[in-house]
Amino acid sequence: MNCLLGESLEISTVMDAKVQYEEWLKQPSPLNIDASQVGRVDAAGLQLLASLFVSARNTNLDITLNSASDVLQEGIGLLALQHVFEPHREE
Repeated sequence: MNCLLGESLEISTVMDAKVQYEEWLKQPSPLNIDASQVGRVDAAGLQLLASLFVSARNTNLDITLNSASDVLQEGIGLLALQHVFEPHREE
């Protein structure tokens, strides 16, 4: 399933995004998260996005982050969360 993140991943949008992410997690097909439109991000938004990835992987749902905007990449780097968003590899 192709999923598009909104322009804002900030505390003011976390509750609405959480509802949307919960719906995405109910899908049986792999999730392809398009992050190209993200223009604003804060720690709360990154925490929620990280939670989406961890939850998906805990339920064996494949999930990938695609086309992360520069702003999102910078936020991920500042909080040292790169490992959360790297493609999952089987050992």
